[in-house]
Amino acid sequence: MAAKVKISPTVLKWARESLHLPEEAVLTHFAQKSKQKFKFEVSLLNKIESGDGAEIPFTLLQELSSLYKRPLAVFFLSKPPTEPALPNDRRTIDSDVHKIISPAAVLAIRRARYVQEVFRELSKELEISLKFPFRRFTLSDNPVQMGTKFREILDFSLDAQRKVRDPRGLFDAVRVKLEGVNVFTIKSSFPLEDARAFSLVDQMPYLILINNKDGGYFGYAPKTFSLLHEFAHILLRESAICNDFTHSHQQIEKFCNSFAGSFLVPDEYFWEVLEITRKEFDVANLENYLETLKSAFKVSKDVLLRKCLTLELITDNFYKTKIQEWKDEYEKEKKEKEESGEEQFFPVITQGRRAISNNGRKFVELVLHARGEGKITVDSAADYLGVSLKSLPEVEKLSVKPRSYA
Repeated sequence: MAAKVKISPTVLKWARESLHLPEEAVLTHFAQKSKQKFKFEVSLLNKIESGDGAEIPFTLLQELSSLYKRPLAVFFLSKPPTEPALPNDRRTIDSDVHKIISPAAVLAIRRARYVQEVFRELSKELEISLKFPFRRFTLSDNPVQMGTKFREILDFSLDAQRKVRDPRGLFDAVRVKLEGVNVFTIKSSFPLEDARAFSLVDQMPYLILINNKDGGYFGYAPKTFSLLHEFAHILLRESAICNDFTHSHQQIEKFCNSFAGSFLVPDEYFWEVLEITRKEFDVANLENYLETLKSAFKVSKDVLLRKCLTLELITDNFYKTKIQEWKDEYEKEKKEKEESGEEQFFPVITQGRRAISNNGRKFVELVLHARGEGKITVDSAADYLGVSLKSLPEVEKLSVKPRSYA
């Protein structure tokens, strides 16, 4: 007979609900994988999540632990542990305020908080400061002036921006600049419907989480805008969940958009690159202007069109119509490729390269430094970086490779 254990029903219910996992998903899991083994029905789920607690087979607890992504030890607590709240919900398109996000996004946030914890512990062990050097800004500050000012503070010149190879190179370059002031970025994949990005400021170090799926029609370029949008949230000292940078009506989102746009494409550089004056601007030549600007700034056409709107070179209606036109073109091409059976090419990315891309070089270097100093074991290093032990040597080899964004 299988051993049984008595678990607090409040802990069981918390473990499921904190993952934003509905009852139906739990029942589907057991129906597909283990219903015959556990005879798991909705009545059993309701029973173990209510009352004074019921004894359940230890094997069932192991299955729930795996499903809820919680260590077994948590289930033996008398009450749910205290955890930081989710970031403020700043989503506006296809979402209501405080809409439940998917389990995949919840796990991405858990991973981000885990990285924050590891950062704090290892930095303390190695006597590395994680101090953020800037004051708290408010919505009364001018986001456009802030954007151009922070380019100077972070020493990010137009020449440096022009030298990066492509939008991905721009993202990496800006990411490194933010690492220099102790704002760290990790990437993860979860449904784009949940969010494009998150920012976390309730614990040190401040951290930005970028959705690997962010981009769509505009490719890799939107990730850099998301990165700087979230940096603005950090300057405001607000943790946030964000999904729309085009139609948002919230004042704080407009503020963060203005900051990101000003940082990426300062007004002065806009005209310098085009080599024309405001009076010479002709909307009939818009596509040519956008291509010239895109080549120089390595940003998406969306960001450049928004800059034209900010400079009052186009109307709001023109902007919205053009954005929709681009999206419709993208969806049409995507559908045609799917119907034709055309296969998309996705380059193979090794575990080591993915670890550096998702965790950021600063975190990778910190973990490897701690390993080299004997502060952590090789197993811990692999766990922190999310790689297998056999892939750790590749991470070590790539981490010493000189950075180049040109």
